[in-house]
Amino acid sequence: MIYEFKLPDIGEGLHEAEIIRWLVREGDVVNADQPIAEIQTDKAMVEMTTPVAGKVVALAGPEGATVKVGEPLIVVEIEAAVAGEAAPTEDSVREPVPAARGEAPRPARKRAIAAPSVRKRARELGVPINEVEGTGEGGRVTLADLERYVREREAAATVAARDEAKKDTLLTGGAAEGQQASIATWTSIAGLDTLFEEEERVPLRGLRKKIAEKMVKSVYTAPHATGMDEIDVTKLVEIRKSLASELAKEQIKLTYLPFIIKAVTRALKEYPMFNAVLDEETNEIVLKKRYHIGIATATKAGLLVPVIRDADQKSIRELAVEIAELSEKAHRQALRLEELQGSTFTITSTGAGGGWFATPIINYPEVAIFGAHAIKRKPVVIDDEIVIRDMMGISLTFDHRVIDGEPAGRFMRTVAHYLSHPEVLLLDVR
Repeated sequence: MIYEFKLPDIGEGLHEAEIIRWLVREGDVVNADQPIAEIQTDKAMVEMTTPVAGKVVALAGPEGATVKVGEPLIVVEIEAAVAGEAAPTEDSVREPVPAARGEAPRPARKRAIAAPSVRKRARELGVPINEVEGTGEGGRVTLADLERYVREREAAATVAARDEAKKDTLLTGGAAEGQQASIATWTSIAGLDTLFEEEERVPLRGLRKKIAEKMVKSVYTAPHATGMDEIDVTKLVEIRKSLASELAKEQIKLTYLPFIIKAVTRALKEYPMFNAVLDEETNEIVLKKRYHIGIATATKAGLLVPVIRDADQKSIRELAVEIAELSEKAHRQALRLEELQGSTFTITSTGAGGGWFATPIINYPEVAIFGAHAIKRKPVVIDDEIVIRDMMGISLTFDHRVIDGEPAGRFMRTVAHYLSHPEVLLLDVR
């Protein structure tokens, strides 16, 4: 029997996905729940598994192809697997190899028990996961097991290389070293063509492609305008430093971001037009009644925006913990789809090493994005005296179809007030 596994709607508003990497080939025999492909949606990269066992007879297309929801992702022949008609492929379980005379037969290798994220990491490291001894519950292979395996493999390789080098030196009286130097010289000469190449073409795929599409859609749909200012955050610096030392005892890292989130959510409640989206089909501005804050996060793979839900109801401590958890998962590319959806307003931060100002691009279809930038010690005039204060650059990009410059200025001044007087934010226990 032929079974078509069609791409399901795995997320809110998903219409299509890009095939990033096939984990199986035509002719492979697969088990139920076995990972078959990595796909890129608008929000995240997702590992797909097959719901049935059988022999793969067709794939949706090459890596880089786009599959729409409801279209077949793979075609599986079920009866072949059930009746045992499908011959094992190179990647499937092999028969035990006959042992040499006097040796005990080697047992067939069992399929490792591991989460999809662990299997993905094993493929990235080039680790045959079935060879890794699992220390998790029920023999499950964990990320720590992978790291241990890699360390042991590298250590063994280093020892073997050192022993081989010593052997070559003893047998040839150092001729091996000269030979290796000669090979290195010719390798360098052969690489000159590569050295002088004028360009390299890198496919725009996966997350990078989705980021490009979203940025273009935002800029070409919403007329962007950006306001900039600098604010005195001397008190904020002092309070954060004091609280950070206390939270450090609980292994919690406190950044400025929880304070910025609290200040922004307070401003959003005073100016609800900023916590909104524009429904272009009905020509209505939809005001959101809950405050789900997206946090723009830079990772090696690209920009991700995990979401803190009901941020206005959480304390500084709770926000610090959740920010750390989401950031760690973002860098491991382990965010769930629901953790990347549903934001009503986004905050981006260039961090201590970033610039003084920037013009952030709106996380469409939201109508505004707030940028918090570097804090610098600067001379400022207070009561006709020049004093040194901690100054932060801020920016606000807004959709000029929905918001005008005057309310944008008031919104920025409100955020600035709370960040300049952070003691008020501490009143929000939750």
